[in-house]
Amino acid sequence: MISILVLVLLGSPFLNLSVYADEAETEDEDLEVTYDESVDLEDIVSDEERDETEKYSAYIEGTEADHYQGEPIVFDDMTGLKSDRQTTVEGEQVIQVGQDETASFTIEAPETAYYQIGFEYKIEGVNVLPTQLEMRVNDSIPFYEMRNLIFESGWENPETFQIDKYGNEIIPQPIKIDDWEFKYLIDSSYRDSSPLMMKLEQGENEIELTVSEGNLLIRTIELAGKPSLGDHEQAEVTGNQYIEVEAANDLVKRNNSSIRANASFNVNLVPYSDDKRVLNHIDADSFNSAGDKIYYDVDIEEAGYYYLGMHYQQDSKADFPVFMNIELDGEIPFQSFKDFPFPYQSKYYHYTLADQSDQKIPIYLEEGSHTISFQITVEPLKEAMEQIERLTNEIQNLSLELTNLIGPDADRYRDINVEDYIPGVTDLMISWADEMATIYEEMKTFNPDKNAIGAFSELRIAEEQLRSLAERPEQIARRKSELSTGTNSVTAYLGNLLQAHNDNGIAIDRFYLYQDEADIPEEAGFFTKTWASIKRFANTFGAQDYEVSNIDKNNLQVWVNRPRQYVEIMQRLIDETFTAETGVKVDLSLMPDQNKLILANAAGEAPDVALGVNYALPFEIGIRGALQDLTEFSDYQEVVSDYPPGMLVPAKIQDGVYALPDTMNFWVMFYREDILEDMELAIPDTIFDVRSYLPELQRRGMNFFYPTAGMSGMKIFAGTMPLIYQSGGQFYGDTIHRTELNNNDTIEGMRLLTELFTIYNIPYDVPSFYQQFRDGSIPIGISDYHMYNLILNAAPEIANVWDVALVPGIENSDGEVERWSTGGAESNIMFKDTDKTDAAWEFMKWWSKAETQVAFGNTLQTTYGSEYMWNTANLAAYSELPWPHSHKQIILDQAEWIAEVPRAPGSYLLERELSNAYNAVVLDGENLRTAIDLASKRVNRETERKLEEFGFMKDGAVIQSYPNPELSLNEE
Repeated sequence: MISILVLVLLGSPFLNLSVYADEAETEDEDLEVTYDESVDLEDIVSDEERDETEKYSAYIEGTEADHYQGEPIVFDDMTGLKSDRQTTVEGEQVIQVGQDETASFTIEAPETAYYQIGFEYKIEGVNVLPTQLEMRVNDSIPFYEMRNLIFESGWENPETFQIDKYGNEIIPQPIKIDDWEFKYLIDSSYRDSSPLMMKLEQGENEIELTVSEGNLLIRTIELAGKPSLGDHEQAEVTGNQYIEVEAANDLVKRNNSSIRANASFNVNLVPYSDDKRVLNHIDADSFNSAGDKIYYDVDIEEAGYYYLGMHYQQDSKADFPVFMNIELDGEIPFQSFKDFPFPYQSKYYHYTLADQSDQKIPIYLEEGSHTISFQITVEPLKEAMEQIERLTNEIQNLSLELTNLIGPDADRYRDINVEDYIPGVTDLMISWADEMATIYEEMKTFNPDKNAIGAFSELRIAEEQLRSLAERPEQIARRKSELSTGTNSVTAYLGNLLQAHNDNGIAIDRFYLYQDEADIPEEAGFFTKTWASIKRFANTFGAQDYEVSNIDKNNLQVWVNRPRQYVEIMQRLIDETFTAETGVKVDLSLMPDQNKLILANAAGEAPDVALGVNYALPFEIGIRGALQDLTEFSDYQEVVSDYPPGMLVPAKIQDGVYALPDTMNFWVMFYREDILEDMELAIPDTIFDVRSYLPELQRRGMNFFYPTAGMSGMKIFAGTMPLIYQSGGQFYGDTIHRTELNNNDTIEGMRLLTELFTIYNIPYDVPSFYQQFRDGSIPIGISDYHMYNLILNAAPEIANVWDVALVPGIENSDGEVERWSTGGAESNIMFKDTDKTDAAWEFMKWWSKAETQVAFGNTLQTTYGSEYMWNTANLAAYSELPWPHSHKQIILDQAEWIAEVPRAPGSYLLERELSNAYNAVVLDGENLRTAIDLASKRVNRETERKLEEFGFMKDGAVIQSYPNPELSLNEE
């Protein structure tokens, strides 16, 4: 038996070293190891991409002599192009390509050269998301950036800003401009602020477009060379002309619907009000991504030279500028306006654009109307960002080699001189640190007056950490988490730095063209600002907007457990549709605290309806008789037909249902396509597939994420339930009086769950799956909507190399893979003592309708941005929301397997004891059946106590049985 154990250990993929340690050895002595062969540093610093396609920077390098120099070539007659996707739109022949379709056409180049390619295009329909496509040239993808090209729609504001019932201006819903746009192909990340150039052969070239999101109509194609920008003129500016443009109120157009105005009580902004919200600046939280572009019209009454000034605030990058391209009538007029730096300003500041010599830049403008646009760019940071990404990959490679050397868990009391096994590793780490120091010094040139650049402080921390590791090579192995796997690792700092530099927010109050410096507005003085502050303070003692006390008792009272921006949109939708159709007026109020709803009901101060409460709360209120049973309404079944049946379970109390689902917290499997393809691993379909992948993942220092690893302390049902349900287990029998934790199927599910950690060695504590998914150390795992939103909107560096799939489950006797997961998020309730029952039900029905949910979700996302994704529980509505097309179908398929655990008397202890049993087995090594037996006894005891409290039992005897809602799900 011992010999078998030795063979198993020797065969372990983690046992890459042999230890010869005498019991008399002290901790100070080096651990003697053997390693198959030393590691070639070239394997660590190799710049080979997993994908064969090179990046644009490498593709275009050294090609300047071959760039096209002639006049632009315009193809405005699509009938002259060979194409398989031509159609007629507005009487013109165009190329049309829809969702998941491919269109090809040929264009003729006059010579073999590198060209910029531009399209005059239109996006059909009210698409919130930009169109995304892949482009091939002559059957190949020229460079990596061509895998994901973006074409945006233009958006405008309504003619007037809407006023809410409190007299405040509210952020208007943008309107898509149904017009043709023109754009040269450009990197979707906008790291290059100039259009991409690609090589075309003389004669016919085949272009192939495959749309992954949205649609595209093309009526004109243009080939052009790269324009050269000269220096601005040195001219004397004279005169007394002054033209001021309010950034919020005069915005003509933008290329991102979520770029928006906002209100600030700042006396230096125009317009200003001390008691009402007026939209008076472009919000830095919305105008912050590379590529964001805003347009303004300016009327010039007198031709001449002008200076351009701006009143702005830029506090997104401490001690570092944000860059913008400034266009005049569709073109950057001279080199100084390309990637123009707007310095860090923590407060609003009047700034006149000047060159590197600090000389104001004169602009010549003819009399008449002109268009000025501002577009955020990060091109000056491109090289540094690519260097940091390369350093991150190389450091991760070293971390993997260290894992191969000493296994996933290093002995903290043993030293290994890593130089013996990876020769030159300390010099390599010092070279990395030197490179980081060089990058930091280069960044200081953008603000030479500062000794330290706050925006790049994490780069300095990463550099110092590398030097610290290099100083003690014998400690590198046991400190390897400081390289790439820890939350405070070098790669974590670099990753956070890259993420931070995606935020280029700049708030703009106004800009102005002037000739006389005396016309520049002055900042408000001390007394003006003090008096404004006093008046603002006095106004806080009055009734506040959307406050519970600021209502009309004759109206339907609805409390909403959501932020103000959600409530503003909801109130507008209610006034425009629900009230207009039914005549029922509704007052929305920001919910002070959802946990006080029971007390509010007892005090007679509860609303008629509450929206967005935690999905577990309706049971706690309903079991006390405070909520309306919604099944009593004749059209209840029709209303709930669009919801996953399993999401109704938590709101069931005996035969009644006391809440409607509002949102769902879906669970899906996230995976890194690039890493799985590199390892030649298919997407796992069952939990047993996952287990079979673990040795290969762990051999490379990677692992799998299971939801319990992200739950600190308490493991909620979302982590413990899925494998139990997938194994055929359940928590209760026909009634909830005795738990079924001791059922064999339930125990089997718990065994599968705990063995993932005790036998298969997946991590039981992962502070940030998001971070480790980004850096590739955990390239696959199961997580929820919140992680989906985070990865989709806050991990642009892996935008094209990850995807989602169904939760891996367990195959049943019929050959079907069961993928049960939870899905509860927020719910909507009606209080029983309302005197407006019919109106309240009409409102709840209206809010739950697919039409209303789609309108709200679209408005929310177009107004506030892609991260404001409305995760409605109405599946019919969800299918029409502006989410990535391919992901949406996966989420809808997974929604069919949503099955919430019932909320019943004592079920809170069931959740806690299941968590305790998990922790006892995984962390303390206890026997599973023993832990389940103990949990079962405690749950049964608490269930009986709660049943006595609510009158279902008395003196230990059952008076009235409490049916198990789990069986209601199974019956459906």
